[in-house]
Amino acid sequence: MIAADFARTRERPWAEVLEFAESLPPRSVVLDLGCGGGRHASVLSEWGHEVFGLDASAKLVAIARHRAPRATIVQGDLCALPFRDGTFSAAIAVAAIHHLPSEAERAGALREMGRILADGGRAFLTVWAFEQPRFEQTLIAQRARPTSSFGDVWVPWRAGGREVQRFYHLFVDEELPHLVLDSGLCVERYFRSGENYVVVAERRG
Repeated sequence: MIAADFARTRERPWAEVLEFAESLPPRSVVLDLGCGGGRHASVLSEWGHEVFGLDASAKLVAIARHRAPRATIVQGDLCALPFRDGTFSAAIAVAAIHHLPSEAERAGALREMGRILADGGRAFLTVWAFEQPRFEQTLIAQRARPTSSFGDVWVPWRAGGREVQRFYHLFVDEELPHLVLDSGLCVERYFRSGENYVVVAERRG
């Protein structure tokens, strides 16, 4: 329903993703999880990497295939990746994990990311931070009455006169690195970038 509008608002690659990509060996095999309209898959493949992209939306997959013709784009589930163990030397998941509706699914997606990485493979992940001004009152209210759904919100997406509610699990400080460590990956770097928390991780052994 919102795929075309969504892709149009996400054409420029993240500077942090480009920095991560520049640190990879030439011709790395890279998986872009939750690739959306292919903005990062396009750049990574143009830089000479062998790129695979995966997204749950068939319409976004079609857009990504057009935008990133050198990449291999497939439709699939973050929690059940259709790739063999140790296939990739790197993986990125930009603004993808926070759309999974349960902690078990988020943890499962990270375990899947670790599974498909080769030894020494590196991962780049971003999620929305709960600690940002627009969610201040929600954070206060949820902290006053903590439940198992702490951090879960619905955020309206508005485009073309339409409004669609999208699910987000908002992460508090240190939540993402703990989840990454529990998946078996090692945290190489953790930082805040604007409204996002970012982890660079590595598979060791």
